[in-house]
Amino acid sequence: MSKLEHFAIYAADLETLKDFYVQHLGLKIARVGGGNPPGGYFLADDHGGAIEIIARPAGQSNANQRWVCHLAFWVDDVFAKKAELEKLGIVFEADTTADDAEIKTCFFDDLEGNRCQLVWRSKPLVG
Repeated sequence: MSKLEHFAIYAADLETLKDFYVQHLGLKIARVGGGNPPGGYFLADDHGGAIEIIARPAGQSNANQRWVCHLAFWVDDVFAKKAELEKLGIVFEADTTADDAEIKTCFFDDLEGNRCQLVWRSKPLVG
């Protein structure tokens, strides 16, 4: 069986987006990338999950990610983290929030327009 190794996203402002994920979502720099397009970071959590932030080439835009893809971050308290991020000016979607005994979740766009989810589940998604 395959396992997810990382998920890659673009960033026009690589350093600011890296700092956002490190400072506010607790990810750590696992590796500084090179390659083509140049520049980037692999950021990881303590459980083996990772994202790669790639410097977006000039003139390219992000895809409309509303229904295509998102990064999901498991947190102990969805609404405490939501409040923390709102203080930074992050705006959350009003129509995708769930708050019941099974799942608590909400969605927002990061500083580069990548769709993200905060999630807590009563039972693990896998396992």
